[in-house]
Amino acid sequence: MKAPLVLSLILSLVACSNLPPVEISEGELTSALTGEAIFGRAVTLEELPEENLLGLDSGVRDYLETLAPNATPHSRLAALIRAFEEREFLVEYDESSTLTAMETYRQERGNCLAFTLMMVAMARELGAEVHFNQVEVPPVWSHDEVETFIVYRHVNMVFEGPRGRRVIDFNLAAYDPSYEQHRLADNTAFSLYYSNRGVELMRAGERERAFLYLRKALSLHPESSDLWANLGAMYSHFGYLGEAEQSYRQALVLKNNNLIAISNLARLYRYRNRTELADEYARRARYHRERNPYYLFYQARDAYERGEYEWAERRLRSAVSRHDGDHRFHFLLGLTRYQLGKLAASRKSFEEAFSLVGNASTVDAYERKLNLIMER
Repeated sequence: MKAPLVLSLILSLVACSNLPPVEISEGELTSALTGEAIFGRAVTLEELPEENLLGLDSGVRDYLETLAPNATPHSRLAALIRAFEEREFLVEYDESSTLTAMETYRQERGNCLAFTLMMVAMARELGAEVHFNQVEVPPVWSHDEVETFIVYRHVNMVFEGPRGRRVIDFNLAAYDPSYEQHRLADNTAFSLYYSNRGVELMRAGERERAFLYLRKALSLHPESSDLWANLGAMYSHFGYLGEAEQSYRQALVLKNNNLIAISNLARLYRYRNRTELADEYARRARYHRERNPYYLFYQARDAYERGEYEWAERRLRSAVSRHDGDHRFHFLLGLTRYQLGKLAASRKSFEEAFSLVGNASTVDAYERKLNLIMER
C-alpha cells in the first residue's frame, strides 16, 4: 500500500544560462527558518515539537511479552507478524493519517509510515534488529493537473535475520522488490513523519503548527531538498511569498532537479509579474516532463484507452528507449501491438514484461487481463 509521504515533482534539469543562479546565503534563509513572518518573532529550536514516535505504553509491552516469550527475536518477530495477519490487532489503511507508533495502535489506522513506525517499535521491543526502508515507487502522473506527478515516498520495515532479508510491508502483495530501495536512518524516517504532519496541518489551515512540524523535519534532515520544497509550499499556501522563494531556491541548491521547486517558482514569479523568469522556469519544467519516460507512459495509456493505438505505440517506444526496466511499459506495449495486429512483436513485449515482474500478484493480474482479452 502506497502512501504519499512527500508530494514531490522530480525530473532532470539541465544547466540553463537563462535561469538565475540559485545560490542563497545563510542570511537570506533566516526568515524562512525562524518563522518570524508567521509568528512575529523568531521561533527557537526548543519550541519545535518533540514526539515519542516509537514509544509504547505498558499495555502494549505486556501484550508483546506473550508472543513466543522464550524464543529467539526472529521467532518472536514471526509471531508478531502472524498476530497482525490473524487480526489480533488491527490497522486500517488511511493515507492522510501520519501517526506515532502508539497512536497507530490505539486508533487502528494509519498510512505506510505510521504502520512502519508501529512495527519497528514493536519489533525492537521483541529484541529484533530492524530498520526503516524507503522504496522508490515509480512516479504516478496526475490526470487532473498535467503539470505535476506524485512521487510516493513509500516506507516499510526490513529485518536482517538468519534466513536473510525480510520485508515487512503494509501490503506485501503490492510490494515489488524490483523497485530501487535503500535503508533509512531513524532520524531520516522521523523527518518524514514531521514533514507529513506539517503538510497535513497545512491542509487543515493550521499555519503555526504546520511551520513548527516542517521546521522540525528540517532540523532532523537539513540536507533534504524535498523538505525545503515542502516548507516553501507551506509558505506559499499561506501567502508568504518571500519565504516561499527562499525555501524553493534552497531546495534547488541541494538538488537542482527538484521539479516541485522549479514548477512552484514558475508559478510564484508569474504571480509577481516576473514574466521572463516564470516563462523560463516553466519552459524547463515542460521540456523535461515531456521527455520523462513515466510521462510518456501515461500519455500512451490515455491514447490506448481512446483507441489511438499507433500514437500509443510511438509514446511507449520512446518510454522504453529511455527506461526499459519497468514491466508496465512493456505490458502496455504488448497490449497496444496486439490491438494493431502485430502479434509477434506483441508476444515479445509480453515476455519482456513478465521477465521484469517482481511479485506473484502482478503476474496473476497480467494473466487475468490477457485471458480476458483472448476470450474477447
